[in-house]
Amino acid sequence: MAFIVAGIDEAGLGPVVGPLATASAALAVPRGWRPDSPWERLAAGVDRTWRKGERRAVVSDSKVLYRTGGLAAMELTLGALGWLTEGRAVPVLTVCGGDEAHPCYSRGIDPFPVHVGLDDMALVHTRVRGCCDGAGVEPVHLEAALLFEPALNKRYADGLNKNGALLMETGRHIVRLVERFAGERLLVVVDKQGGRNDYLPFLTGLFPGLWVREMEAGAESSRYILKRSGGDAEIIFRPKADRDSFVTALASLAAKYARERAMAELNAWFCARIADLKPTAGYPGDVKRWLDAVAGRFGVEMVIRER
Repeated sequence: MAFIVAGIDEAGLGPVVGPLATASAALAVPRGWRPDSPWERLAAGVDRTWRKGERRAVVSDSKVLYRTGGLAAMELTLGALGWLTEGRAVPVLTVCGGDEAHPCYSRGIDPFPVHVGLDDMALVHTRVRGCCDGAGVEPVHLEAALLFEPALNKRYADGLNKNGALLMETGRHIVRLVERFAGERLLVVVDKQGGRNDYLPFLTGLFPGLWVREMEAGAESSRYILKRSGGDAEIIFRPKADRDSFVTALASLAAKYARERAMAELNAWFCARIADLKPTAGYPGDVKRWLDAVAGRFGVEMVIRER
């Protein structure tokens, strides 16, 4: 029976424009490994800090990596950790959302990569693959999802706040992981958002036929055991988990990458239609200028969040 260590994180909870991205990642690792063990055990091929000319995968807080290495650093890491077939890069992300979305979005991450060459990615992949093989590690899961603005606004109309809408998306990833790795011992580390400490009702609602045992519930950590015949699943909610859980940091990168690729599509679409329009990141400090320039045209209301 394999030991699966998984993580879940989000990107884009705070913006006014653009989708909410969530992601999950998982590694099969030897027994006894902790969530932070891959950084130590795979150090020859994986680092926490981006350096110019880097030829290792970098797994860290996605906001920091995006500032220092941009989308190129993210592509190297996401591609290197197992998602290559015969030297050719393949899309690593599954992108989905509600039935309704603005036409600026392609609803997919294709082609991949965009910002790095296949030769560079293959080099980093070979290095990381050798470290993983030597340590008995196998990347087994990476999935990102975009919740587009109309679907997110519907959640708000139904009475959810931002954290409630995010928790619903987090639940989808938890169910996916529990079902996919039904025969393995599973540990899931979720980056906690908001002030909620009690997740027992949430988890029992996700798995009504299974027994969920609460081990602790507090501001620093909320931990639960999901009892199942194929092997127990342990689910931990912890603030800033992307700093001390390798797979949660990897999920953070996937979510941030999906969000930024979607925003690149949005900006390209609107900038092609409005002269001298500068791109927006979608956050409150910048978006008013962008919205004033668009001035209600081209269906812009479909990319604006109500909260």
